[in-house]
Amino acid sequence: MRTDAIELFVSPAGAAYADGSAGYPVPDLVTARDVLRRRRDPGEPAVVWVAPGHYPMTRPLELGPEDSFTSFVALDPDRPPVFEGAATLTGWAETEVNGVSAWWTTAPKRCGRSFFVGGERRPRPRLPRDGFLRVADQPDLDLDADMVSTLFDGTDAFQYAEGDLPELADPSAVEVVVPHYWVQERMPVRRADRATRTVHTRVRSIFSLRDDAARRFARYYLDNVLEAFGEMPGEWYHDLAGRRLLYVPRPEDRLDSFGAKVPVLEQFVVVRGRLDRREFVRSVRFERLRFSYADWAELPPARPPFDHREDPALPRDVAYAAAPQAAADVGAALVFTGARGCSIVACTVDHVGGYAVELGYGCQGNLLSGNTLTDLGAGAVKMSGSTYRDDPAFTAGNEISDNEISAGGRVYPQAVGVLARHTASNLIAHNHIHDLCYSGISCGWVWDYDTSPSTDNVIEGNHIHHLGTARLLGDLGGIYLLGVAPGTVVRNNHIHDIACANYGGWGIYLDAGSSYVVVEDNVCHDVDSQCLHIHYGRENIVRHNVLAFGRLGAVALTRPEDHVTFTFERNIVLTAGVPAFVGAPGDRGVLAYGVVSDLNLVWDTAGPVCLAGNGRHDPSQGWSVVERLDKEWRALGHDAHTVVADPGFADPDARDLTLLASAPASEVGIRVPDVSRVGPRPGEDRPNPLARRTASPDRRSSGQNPSAGPREESR
Repeated sequence: MRTDAIELFVSPAGAAYADGSAGYPVPDLVTARDVLRRRRDPGEPAVVWVAPGHYPMTRPLELGPEDSFTSFVALDPDRPPVFEGAATLTGWAETEVNGVSAWWTTAPKRCGRSFFVGGERRPRPRLPRDGFLRVADQPDLDLDADMVSTLFDGTDAFQYAEGDLPELADPSAVEVVVPHYWVQERMPVRRADRATRTVHTRVRSIFSLRDDAARRFARYYLDNVLEAFGEMPGEWYHDLAGRRLLYVPRPEDRLDSFGAKVPVLEQFVVVRGRLDRREFVRSVRFERLRFSYADWAELPPARPPFDHREDPALPRDVAYAAAPQAAADVGAALVFTGARGCSIVACTVDHVGGYAVELGYGCQGNLLSGNTLTDLGAGAVKMSGSTYRDDPAFTAGNEISDNEISAGGRVYPQAVGVLARHTASNLIAHNHIHDLCYSGISCGWVWDYDTSPSTDNVIEGNHIHHLGTARLLGDLGGIYLLGVAPGTVVRNNHIHDIACANYGGWGIYLDAGSSYVVVEDNVCHDVDSQCLHIHYGRENIVRHNVLAFGRLGAVALTRPEDHVTFTFERNIVLTAGVPAFVGAPGDRGVLAYGVVSDLNLVWDTAGPVCLAGNGRHDPSQGWSVVERLDKEWRALGHDAHTVVADPGFADPDARDLTLLASAPASEVGIRVPDVSRVGPRPGEDRPNPLARRTASPDRRSSGQNPSAGPREESR
């Protein structure tokens, strides 16, 4: 298909007053936008061809409804142009700090928490160098009280233990970093009172300073501490008072050629429709471009409302250290609002301080496909909108597919790979998500059984692994769902190697009120807790999954209720000395589960199969099974036709979970999932027509009018 379009050319060697022709290109995207606004008629399509090279950016590209039907495409698809929001720091000189040889240079006017050398994010000096300190006391916090009842008892002051903190030369430059529960809080120091061993901070923690479920105070460390500077080559320090950046060189660094990068741009692209007038930005496209280095000099503190169930109880005049979940308040490098039919295809976003891309209010029918999103301060993609379906600000029908998402949470470890809050009918498919500190995909933002707009979402074909391995946070899942979500399907995902801090490293996690969800054809193995965990909910269906090697069992339900929470049929469960279904003695016992379970295939590689049991955590001995309840479980009618047999996996010790023979599974009608094709697909296998590559001028078929718009070809 051919489409007539205006063509404009951009080159690093372009001129500000050029006409944008191939022989006289403009120098940047903003100039290209301005030329197009003067030249074209409303609704006329345009293609901006971007030549290879580096394009320093000092302001974002801002697009509105008048810029609809514009594509920004790499002229040479094999050499993507690079848009950089960083200042390169030169003019380094030698100095000495804390008795250690170091280099210094003048700090730029704006400088955040990010500093890069050779494309590598470098750390600031921290105290202690490894591990953590522990809060000695938070006034008025009762550690014996229930975790939930004290959760939001935050504070802006705490006591530290004797000898933990040196006398700080510049307390205002230091941040207290507290990883606990499912968030990490950054609390800039106001002052440190050595007489009372009390640290006072400029913001209040959103949660109490306890170590989540444990009856002890939280861990913490201090970041950007001058007194610790010099202990490790490659670290840097921002001297606020002296307006200097200090750096301890590595052996390979050379003073005369050293150049570090500090982001000085907050956002690369801002696409903004006018929702109050129902004027949307339509069919804007970014293809094969790279956006590198963006961060905030100083993010504003988190302030309610957070679209959270506790909002009514939180004072509006308080500045908090973090939002209650998923770093949902942290911004993105590319932001879309009121966007319809827009696309980001085969681009790279890296070295950023927040999320890579945000699809905000009123975004519908957009595509993010084939991108590389890596080295992220927060997560890769976040989506949310109005809770009312007839509102122009409702967000729905977007596709996040075939992306490489890695190395996230470098500043905000509580961020999610793909965060879908108030949004419906999205497809999150065939992404490769790994090396994050928290959940891979999170969908839903309404707790309990209240009406939720987050319905009809499909999460399929994703490869999600190695999450939480830093063991900073808990209460996370490879895939996390929340709320009543009819039409939502989680299918054919491969999830493995999910870790956590104190508790809650799950493969698939259906949190508070999750209902009417179908979980099918997934393979989940090697998780710190259970492969499947349901907090509470109703009428979920779990079928045709492989759940293997959950360290604390295969399936758990935290809050049994007087209705069917889930149906569990035709699944293969493989354990190693732990129960398939596991509860805790008392009200959370496994025999209280509201479950219909049958026609499964269960095996234990370490000994006799335990279908159902209760376990308990002992501080000195860890978690162990205290009750084996198979007889009682079957007496309730569960698993009457379940088969106990070796399923015949090729090599379970090497985690090859393909079946050599299907006989035991076929006995009970199990459809064995095939996850060999999860993760990003080849370009020709991506069904969305917007995922196809735009043919550059020199690759068009002979005979095509060179002034005509680009045709599309498979990647």
